Amino acid sequence: MLRYLHTLSAILFYVLGASFFVAYLLHVNDILATASLRWLETGDLPLLCVGLMYGGLSVYKSLTSDKKESLGLGLYIGLPLLVIFLVFLFLKFAVHS
Repeated sequence: MLRYLHTLSAILFYVLGASFFVAYLLHVNDILATASLRWLETGDLPLLCVGLMYGGLSVYKSLTSDKKESLGLGLYIGLPLLVIFLVFLFLKFAVHS
């Protein structure tokens, strides 16, 4: 299950990251400027979520063996990442309102 989530988050991270590069290029060249700007403004939280998941799972996988899982290590890595995401979520909706 962990390997599946890591692979899925990696694919989503690269796809979302590439879409940000494409949207930025479209916006700078005034091709679909409104749609690309909308994507740049709304897609940052999904990219952050997938990036944190991919990074956290990568760190977790590098510190554990495939046969033995550690709940404590998962919480030790996952809770700070959750706090980081919640801070950015708060900043996105509280500051922009």
